Amino acid sequence: MSPTRTSANGAEARRIAAEGLPSVVLVGRANAGKSTLFNRIAKGGRAITSSIPGTTRDLNFARASHDGREFVVVDSGGLELGGRERMTERIVREALAAVGVADVVVFIFDGRGGLSDADAEALALVRETGCPLIMAVNKMDRPGQEAEAAEFYALGADELFFISAAHGRGIVELLDQVVTRLPEPDGAATTRPDLKLALIGRPNVGKSSLLNRLSGFDRAIVDDTPGTTRDPVDVRMSAQGREVQLIDTAGIRRPPRVEGELEHHSVGRAIETIRRADVVLLVIDASEGITDQDARLARLADSNDRAMVIVCNKWDVAAKAGRKVAAFIRDAHERYPFLEYATMLFTSAVTGDGIDNIIPAATLAGDSWRAEFQTSRLNRTLAEATAAMDPPQVDRRRLNLMYVTQVASAPPRLRFFTNVERGIPAHYVRFLESRFRKSLALVGTPLRLDFRRTGRSWVKGSPPAGARGRPRERPRPPKKTARA
Repeated sequence: MSPTRTSANGAEARRIAAEGLPSVVLVGRANAGKSTLFNRIAKGGRAITSSIPGTTRDLNFARASHDGREFVVVDSGGLELGGRERMTERIVREALAAVGVADVVVFIFDGRGGLSDADAEALALVRETGCPLIMAVNKMDRPGQEAEAAEFYALGADELFFISAAHGRGIVELLDQVVTRLPEPDGAATTRPDLKLALIGRPNVGKSSLLNRLSGFDRAIVDDTPGTTRDPVDVRMSAQGREVQLIDTAGIRRPPRVEGELEHHSVGRAIETIRRADVVLLVIDASEGITDQDARLARLADSNDRAMVIVCNKWDVAAKAGRKVAAFIRDAHERYPFLEYATMLFTSAVTGDGIDNIIPAATLAGDSWRAEFQTSRLNRTLAEATAAMDPPQVDRRRLNLMYVTQVASAPPRLRFFTNVERGIPAHYVRFLESRFRKSLALVGTPLRLDFRRTGRSWVKGSPPAGARGRPRERPRPPKKTARA
């Protein structure tokens, strides 16, 4: 987890990101259809596709398989050489770095736009890497268009694949060639991550900078311009004996401020990413404090039943402005009480302060999120809670909490069997949640409490043997039948 960023570390980190599987990198000029082909190969719409050139900026990874062979397919930004913009230079650098560690490179041309000098220049640069190269001409949507694209043979390819990523034409033949070029498997089993972490937050709060700090190399492009990250960016790393998958996302703004086709897609992808994760790392700009939009994102993570760690980034700037940690936490909990269960960390992606605390806090939250507890332990905690505070009256009846059991995890869900199930005062529900959180040492995870009315009356402890979860129904007498 060192923040050093040498090229050797970058190559190794990309192989880690590829989960030990062979990698297939899609390259080509902007708007050639790389992201559409990526989505088709990955069998899902993970990469944003648009007719706007330069939509893809960061590398985008996904597992894929064909004909029994598993591999990682990598989408890259457009190879627009000689671009004057700083962002273009970074995109090209990232794409070429991916080519440098690829097992197979698929160079994609825009068959509708025809061959250009820029295509030949970009292809020559890729050929210098010496990687196994396959050339595909995309946007051949109709039979017979191959003759119109014969000019691409001038590039010296022994074989060209004419495909339509949008309609699926020629994709099977292309993948047949890809898997024949892949290195033979070494028999090592690939592992799935133990913990999936999603970095979410408003634009320009430092999510990509944190990703780069945590992974130890420049995995995501960082720029002061809000909206730099568009696709979710995944990276694999080992920390504390765990295999961790980090997912960076596009900044999420309030709906009235979502501008343009690309940002609408990016926001939708970010919301999907929350559902892919175990733990959400909500990154806020500490110099601005927790905003209403930050709170909306926290509620979004909570409503999707995800564990959460709040990362107060740019604390170096906030501290210079006179902010204090204790006051910051107190104000946040007073304004947004539902955030109290989330661990709050104070970091600076610029200086590196507090970065080493993120993975341990997320790991603890993930363990709490998956935790399972013995029924006897839960009922001891229930007995202690009812002794500490008498249950209230509900509709002129004293609430009787007879028994509790865990009915789900991720996040933990406890079911209480009672004599009433509606109208239980909110303050008493919060009291029960607080007692169980403390007794079970739950950190950073939602805790769901259900109340189920039952006619049974268990006294001081567990129910009779065999009662698990929902109480058994009392046997009903047989129905009377009319005599003939």
